[in-house]
Amino acid sequence: MELVWQGAVRPMSVTESSRLRRVFKAMLPMRIVCLAAAAGVSRISVLSDELEVMPALPLGDVIDEELGIDVPYGSLLVLCDEDSVTQPMAYEDLSFDMGTAVGKVLLTVLRRGIFPLERENEALYVMACAFDRMARTSEMQNLGLIPGEFSKALAGTLGAYWAGSQLLPQDRCGMIPDCGYLASPELRQYLMMLDPGFAAPAYGQVPSGLLAFSGGPRSFPEWLEQVRDVVNSLLGERRHRLIRS
Repeated sequence: MELVWQGAVRPMSVTESSRLRRVFKAMLPMRIVCLAAAAGVSRISVLSDELEVMPALPLGDVIDEELGIDVPYGSLLVLCDEDSVTQPMAYEDLSFDMGTAVGKVLLTVLRRGIFPLERENEALYVMACAFDRMARTSEMQNLGLIPGEFSKALAGTLGAYWAGSQLLPQDRCGMIPDCGYLASPELRQYLMMLDPGFAAPAYGQVPSGLLAFSGGPRSFPEWLEQVRDVVNSLLGERRHRLIRS
């Protein structure tokens, strides 16, 4: 992580990170370390402390050694660009950044391989719907989260993944991701086209509290286990569709 070695990354102060931490604690109750980056980060990025920057050298150890801050095992490292944290973060910006962060965490979940390959699209869709619905609860809105901004960022991040593009002005199912993207029938039709066996519950059937875990912060691996169990429980058995020739 060249930015760390170049001195371009610093710990965020309690004041700078307070709003972000409150929403993270409610949505993603994991151990987090908040960092500000003078370069190399566009708005927000989320990385696991286990990410190896060199063979047998995890990122958490680098942060611990170079910045002199404790990085508990299983932490998420949340990096924000310097400009966004030098003044109180507007709730619109916070909401959009949280949508981006949640989307990136969900893609990391897939990379961890906790779901069978043939069920990844269903699992990702269910997780996305759960967080999108969670963002619309009074609890989240009382924390200052603006559902529309959160949803646009979450939809943009995952829409790019589903379309196979990292920059997505318009996705391949003909929709510009917006705050109603995840609930749209067009998205389900597109996912069914990608995966004929796609049979995840519809948006409205995914409980808003599915991924709202109680208790104190846990490690990322512990959180992954909980996510796997509740999502698999909702998905049930894989159904196979026959494709007529």
